[in-house]
Amino acid sequence: MKKEKLTLLDILPVTAEGIMTPEMTEDMAKYLTDGTQVIHRQIREGAVTIECEYDEVLSAPHVVSLAVEEAGKGGIDGIFVNCFGDPGVRAVREKLKLPVFGGFEPAIYLALGLGDTLGIVTVLKNVVPMIKGAISRAGVEGRVACVRTLDMPVIELQNREKLMANLYNECKKAIEEDGVSVIVLGCTGVVGVRDEMTRRLLDDGYDVPVMEAAQCAVTLTELYARMGFHQSRQTYMEPPEK
Repeated sequence: MKKEKLTLLDILPVTAEGIMTPEMTEDMAKYLTDGTQVIHRQIREGAVTIECEYDEVLSAPHVVSLAVEEAGKGGIDGIFVNCFGDPGVRAVREKLKLPVFGGFEPAIYLALGLGDTLGIVTVLKNVVPMIKGAISRAGVEGRVACVRTLDMPVIELQNREKLMANLYNECKKAIEEDGVSVIVLGCTGVVGVRDEMTRRLLDDGYDVPVMEAAQCAVTLTELYARMGFHQSRQTYMEPPEK
């Protein structure tokens, strides 16, 4: 039986204070159906922000613990780990029989249906090796034309003027120099920019979709939950008893 009202869990896998703004929560839920609610939880220990593999490893165990804790209370239909680096996602999929996504896969999956060549714009050069590893695991190397950076740490993304200026420059370079036909924003902290960036690119003659990772992830998590899907137990086998 189809469940009319869904509850999704958004896990913020960093310890930085004030990083989850009301604008961010509103933006990520923009395309959800009326019967879906999102509850937000933040890890209590781990990396301040995730900008490299080291940060991801610090945060992942706390993501898993929090996911299991919250799911154990009942009523959770799907989980979004709010980071493009997907910290702890595969482990949570093994532990829980729910649809679980980070920021990377949903944005890539949706972008693949919109154009032949994707370009990812992320925060710092430190993040690029992580993203290239995710691209390789997903088997989409032939479709991702570039990974560009804003040269802005996560903590600075609330500087709207700098964010939009840097993002516009990198999006244009991705289109003009790398032949990109779809832009994927490679950080779930880049929010509320899609409409303006799409419009600015269109004014330059480029009718190119711009994908916000958090929006894509929450929306796809809802879809999987509403359709009754969870990740395959052939891939994500339940951890053995020890």
